[in-house]
Amino acid sequence: MTEQPHAAPAPPAPPPVVRGAVAVWFALGAFLLLENLVLWLRRAELEQAAVRAGDDPAAVTGLLGQLTVVAVAFAIGYGLFGWLLRRGRRWARGVLTGVAVLHVLWIVLPGASAANLVTLLLIAVGSAFTWLPGTAQWVKQH
Repeated sequence: MTEQPHAAPAPPAPPPVVRGAVAVWFALGAFLLLENLVLWLRRAELEQAAVRAGDDPAAVTGLLGQLTVVAVAFAIGYGLFGWLLRRGRRWARGVLTGVAVLHVLWIVLPGASAANLVTLLLIAVGSAFTWLPGTAQWVKQH
């Protein structure tokens, strides 16, 4: 019989505050993708609104494409850096904050909507959890 190599010990589970922060960042990414899907499902309605406003309805598809790229980029950012935060990467907190600041600017500069308020709330909660003392202590240990 041959001996099996010993597996590396599992890293300790992060504290609840870190799991909460990561859950909020993941939820935000999922919300962005869902919100974008809803826009695509309402494309015909948006094209009709463009016609009523005297705009080219074909431009709606291009705009939705651009919004999709942005939503996917932010969702990947929140997911990836949230995962790295969960793994104890200290610098992930700063990058998440940077992504969140860019996202807030993306939302606030053109104008706010009800869906944007949900996004802003999730960003605020995720940022707060990310910078709580329990999270700082977790990343200092790694």
